[in-house]
Amino acid sequence: MVARLARIVTAFDLKHESLSLTSLAQRSGLPLSTTQRLVADLLTHRFLERGPDGCLRPGALIRHPGAQNQTQAFVPLRDAAVPMMESVYAVLRAQITLAVLDNDETLYLERVSRGSTATNITQKVARLPLLLTPSGLVLLAHQSPEYQEQTLASQGDGSENLRAVLAQARIAGYVMRPGIITEGTLAVSVPVLGDHDGLPAALTAVIEEAGAQVPLTVAVLRAASYAISAAMGTEHPSDQKQPLPENLLASRRL
Repeated sequence: MVARLARIVTAFDLKHESLSLTSLAQRSGLPLSTTQRLVADLLTHRFLERGPDGCLRPGALIRHPGAQNQTQAFVPLRDAAVPMMESVYAVLRAQITLAVLDNDETLYLERVSRGSTATNITQKVARLPLLLTPSGLVLLAHQSPEYQEQTLASQGDGSENLRAVLAQARIAGYVMRPGIITEGTLAVSVPVLGDHDGLPAALTAVIEEAGAQVPLTVAVLRAASYAISAAMGTEHPSDQKQPLPENLLASRRL
């Protein structure tokens, strides 16, 4: 049984991040009926999951080898976020990512897109330097001044520009950076509040620069952020005017 499970899990790689049940059976060399039975158990225990397209992919418990316990701690956040991420994708038709601050890096927990797009580096690596992406900048903007200074210390002359970016992120409630992830795109990121107004995550949309509707993107992401926080039992401060969750899909008509 263990050998069969291992054959299913190892059928996924960088070129095969998402597989249909039939393709998974073919790559694992197992009968379709056996694959279907084992996949059902793996889905139940979060070793596999289904994407928006219905295909199978590695789940949170095996996506980051060697970090199972650490990833397990983020499961409630991820469970609250995924349905809203799928709604955001339905509105924006853009890649949506969920990231957290972990060991001074940006750790990507989840990605929702229209499939495997080899253009985005977040699908090949789980971690990126904190200052490289809008996700990391949003996460850093809500940390203590001491932590921010410690992180910026390695930037030399460029730290002043980043300080302005972090200050603006707190004022505007989002970060937008062109061309960081993929040339010809804009990455727009908003914070997701957790318990006691902490910051458990950053929610990001990667949109095409040509014809970009940044206000719409920010509004939809903020609505999703509010809904994720509400699902986790967190209330946004009263002075933050967040769109109501039920307005998320209605935002499409903007």
